[in-house]
Amino acid sequence: MNIERTVQVALLGEVPSTLRFLYVSLNDKRLSFHAVFSDDAIEDHLESASCVLTEVVAACPMGIEVCESIEIDGDRPWKINGGENLMYLRYGELENA
Repeated sequence: MNIERTVQVALLGEVPSTLRFLYVSLNDKRLSFHAVFSDDAIEDHLESASCVLTEVVAACPMGIEVCESIEIDGDRPWKINGGENLMYLRYGELENA
């Protein structure tokens, strides 16, 4: 399974202006999904991340364990583990590296 392609397709039409970054990885039947939004995100924006996660899970093999984190944090640094598994980074976030 090409998790990068799956995530990119799932993101189509589901990226609100408040999405700061998104990390997704698939390892040993475990899907990790971590989306971080800016402080002005509304509930509909968070729901967009849930829709993306649903589409990604639907494309995964059966019996996968999902580790989900969808949060609002305008101050959190975007670079986690050297940026490995980064699937989306909002324009302008590189300045905060």
